[in-house]
Amino acid sequence: MTFKVSSSLSEQIAEYISDRIIRMEIKPGERILETNIAKEFGISRSPIREALRILEKTRLLELIPRRGARVAEMSENFIEQICDIFSTLMGLTGKKCVENGSAKDFKTIDNAAKTSLLCVQNGDTYGYYKSVFEFATACLKATKSPLLQQMVSELMPSIQRILYASFSIKGEDLKNNVEIVLTGNQYVQEGNGVMAENTVCEYIRKEKEFVLKNKIFSENKI
Repeated sequence: MTFKVSSSLSEQIAEYISDRIIRMEIKPGERILETNIAKEFGISRSPIREALRILEKTRLLELIPRRGARVAEMSENFIEQICDIFSTLMGLTGKKCVENGSAKDFKTIDNAAKTSLLCVQNGDTYGYYKSVFEFATACLKATKSPLLQQMVSELMPSIQRILYASFSIKGEDLKNNVEIVLTGNQYVQEGNGVMAENTVCEYIRKEKEFVLKNKIFSENKI
């Protein structure tokens, strides 16, 4: 891992661990040992503790007194709740994006949508995963609403876990998946906030149903 000057050491460690959790390199319920991370990067445990607190706030980790940190489980109830809440917030994002976005914002959104299609055509699942969140982030930025951005950002890591797991097993079905992204982008470009809102809500609903139906986070799947 190459550390960046622009962000704190704790934030960079949190990003590193977050990425490994999202990719399921570190499994739900698995312990995170401060000593192992400190040895891996040759750093003290102080920034690691702060990184773990950051990850607790994003619901990726649970900090258990006298037992340390472990990766949060993904129960069916949790998946359903967080997807429903995220859907509502992203629906509002779609609407406000159309209302408040600039021509520059819409160009960035359009580029992310085009990248998502290219990734699917090239069979690049990880690239598609990243482009979907670049699309969502661009839409969120276009809302010009700091409060909405903060609320969505706090839920984003858990949604990233869900979508990464979903995309990893979808294969050819990603061609159908990207069609919804492209449709949402079309409504944004046309200035149709109502349909942009409806489309993003449909997208998240379908992902929730797919993950729950296939029990992706059950022990025998991971």
